[in-house]
Amino acid sequence: MAVRNASQFGHRRNVAGFTLVELLVVIAIIGILVALLLPAIQAAREAARRSQCINQLRQMIVAMHNHVSAYGVFPTGGVEPWPSIEDYTSGGKPFGPEKQGLSWAYQILPYLEEGAVHDVATTDQMTSTPVSQYFCPTRRRPTKAVIAPYAYLMDYAALTPVPSRSQLGDTLFNLLIKPPGGCGSSYGFWGSRSGGNDFNPVPASKLKTNFLKFWGVIIRSSYWVKNGSRGANVADLGYGELITPAKIVDGTSKTAIISEKRLRPSTYFDSEWYDDRGWSDGWDPDTIRLTICSPARDADTYLFGNGVVAGTGPEGYIVGSAHASVFNTAFADASVRSLSYDIDLETFNRMGHRADGENMNLEE
Repeated sequence: MAVRNASQFGHRRNVAGFTLVELLVVIAIIGILVALLLPAIQAAREAARRSQCINQLRQMIVAMHNHVSAYGVFPTGGVEPWPSIEDYTSGGKPFGPEKQGLSWAYQILPYLEEGAVHDVATTDQMTSTPVSQYFCPTRRRPTKAVIAPYAYLMDYAALTPVPSRSQLGDTLFNLLIKPPGGCGSSYGFWGSRSGGNDFNPVPASKLKTNFLKFWGVIIRSSYWVKNGSRGANVADLGYGELITPAKIVDGTSKTAIISEKRLRPSTYFDSEWYDDRGWSDGWDPDTIRLTICSPARDADTYLFGNGVVAGTGPEGYIVGSAHASVFNTAFADASVRSLSYDIDLETFNRMGHRADGENMNLEE
């Protein structure tokens, strides 16, 4: 019997498929959907990173309160740039806050479950150890400086204010809050009206009327081992008593302690003079920033003009972050708030001041 194919019965087999026009339409639709969804995905990722940043700041403040429980005082900010751990230990045991020359970030390590890092014996060991909580995930992974001692850096800093309007008077204070003003001269950062007082800190008694005191919760240490003499030549700088909770006169909910730092994106994985020693640094812009500087988002542009020479200028004293519209700040009551870059500068200085007695609207 003859076999007939389908065409003999007048039928054709339909073959499924897209025409070229239909394929191009589908591709265009997918492209549009991706373009619409990508910003939402990026925003969700940034929200998660910012939440992690906030959580890290909260852990730091809780660690500071645990430090208070252990010692009765908040940690200090250390005494000078680039201190050696060998100068501020005895028998391999780190000094307490009264004699500690390293940063607040070093002093709270035991309360961040980083006790092993806190107990390292040498500066080389210390600078070569990263602390992951000290890096904002929006900005960068744990990163080393590219210059000796190749220290691991950090993205957060304690706040130090200038004296208040009522302490300085209207004329001088108005000059300080007019950019670059006090930021341009690093007014009060080192405890002095006249700027430099860093690697060779001058005792308060010799600064006399130039000494402005330290008005933040984290103050500069007074115990200084001179020139890396490992305890053989020690000076008491007389910068003031360490801060107890009772000395936060303005209230813990109105007094800011730690914030994020402004950096330049092009040097996130490089080094700047204010981002070269990292979390182990002493009193230095690596770990301390001024509240008389207007906060700003990370950017490669200099805020106060071009031609800023490395090691000079106000850029290293500024608070900021890699987040688009806010920077995160931790307060003494263990709360963390996201503040706008355009916050009123006098309000920001009041936040950093523990005892100015001036009214402050946190919504400003």
